[in-house]
Order: sequence, then structure tokens, then C-alpha cells
Amino acid sequence: MEVTVAMLISAICISICYTAYALVGDYYKAFAHKNETVDRLLSLRHVIQADFTKSKNILRSSDGFTLAQDSIFIHYQFAEKGILRKLGEVHTDTFDLKFALLETYFEQVEALEADTIDQVRFTVFLDKQFPVKMQFDKYYSAQDLFK
Repeated sequence: MEVTVAMLISAICISICYTAYALVGDYYKAFAHKNETVDRLLSLRHVIQADFTKSKNILRSSDGFTLAQDSIFIHYQFAEKGILRKLGEVHTDTFDLKFALLETYFEQVEALEADTIDQVRFTVFLDKQFPVKMQFDKYYSAQDLFK
């Protein structure tokens, strides 16, 4: 009888430990997924900000915008599966992020056609209920605009 009671208590302890292990494992997976998404978002922010700073001109396109640097054109394409950064024909970076509401402006007026822009706004979703609004500005000199 004592052996049966001891086995019953050990079975209960093992089932509690297994359940706790599964809960911690699920929590860790969700935490790691959230961290990966935030890392992609921060990488996207850093890359776009660096490209905006280095660019001489930014043009609106039908599916995003194109940054003209010295001899390089960088095209940002906003597609269903994420945001693509195409460095000419040489290299493409993919940011697997859901986005919405791509808006482009020039001097506070929304730019809907292929033309020069100085502001880009869009919303990125970390998960279904947590939107992050992003805005990038380009400050042109008069010399840049008259070229």
C-alpha cells in the first residue's frame, strides 16, 4: 500500500513538472518570436534612416519609393509578404513584416504619383493588435531640389 501511494504521489509530481515545462517552453517560444519581430523592425528602421540620410533624392513609385544616392538606386517595395529593399540588381533584403497605409508626402501634400517626396509614413504590425507607426523625413537643400 505504501509503494502504491508513493508511486501515485511521484506520478502527480511528474505530471506537474511536465506541465510547467510545457508552459515555460511555450512562453519562451512566444518571447523569442516577439524579439525576432522587434529586431526586424529595428533593423528596418535603421536601414531606412541610413538610406534617407545618404540619399540625394527620393522618388515615389507605384509600389514604394526609390532613393537615389551617388551612383546607386535603392528601391523599397511594399509587398504582401513584407518589405523588400533592392540595391540595384545586386542585392535584395527582405523584412518579413506586415505593414499598412504607405503614405508619401512632399511639403505636407500627399504624393500619389511618381515624383519627389520628402516624407514617408507607414504602419508596421508586431502582432495583430500592436501597430507601430513609422515616419522618415528627408530634408533637401535648395541645391538638391533644383538639380
